[in-house]
Amino acid sequence: MSKPRLTYFDGRGFAEVSRLALSAAKIEYDDIYLRTRDEFLQLITDGKLMFKQVPLLEIDGQNLIGSECILRYICNKGNLQGKPEDQTKIEMLSMGARDMLKAGFSGAKFQATPEKEEEMLQNAGKQSKERYLPVFEKVLGESKSGFLVGDSLTMADLMFFDSVSYVNDLSQIQPLLADFPNCKRFIEHFSSQPGIKEYLASPRRHPPPSDEYVQGVRKVLSPPSS
Repeated sequence: MSKPRLTYFDGRGFAEVSRLALSAAKIEYDDIYLRTRDEFLQLITDGKLMFKQVPLLEIDGQNLIGSECILRYICNKGNLQGKPEDQTKIEMLSMGARDMLKAGFSGAKFQATPEKEEEMLQNAGKQSKERYLPVFEKVLGESKSGFLVGDSLTMADLMFFDSVSYVNDLSQIQPLLADFPNCKRFIEHFSSQPGIKEYLASPRRHPPPSDEYVQGVRKVLSPPSS
């Protein structure tokens, strides 16, 4: 059986939670980075991108797209789905973690000006502090395992770490974690898990988006100007 292939841009983005899940499940895979528009268009021509979007995970003879679809598949395959009676709570916390990420942490660098970028980043930090982090702080305070749900790592932990690590890694908003000690302990606990620890220490783990990353994404996705 061929090794799974995860195709995305050379950065975190929507593929990062899949990389975290593959690492936690100890599934070996190859990172394929899109660097030219022709590479992207060839995937479409080959029928691998159902809705002409990435990330793409080629695994078990399938072409999977959509970060959450890919994540659920990996969690099921890697026994990271949690107990049946916990599924609703896992889904709700995963939804909150997803919305926290989409508030603007990963997209701020794509804004037209540095001023707009900073404004989006600060707004995302404000939303996180007022709406999302208090919930996760409370849930983690009630946890005996250090995980969000049950006694093992699940999709909710993966999605929350993907979101909260932006807060932890971005100097402009990192101080707001001082008000959420349980979330800070979660970052340390999650980061020490088998598979995750090795991944975070490897070159595969990218920093938050840079200007170079944004340029690379636009180069692939934007049609040439006429």
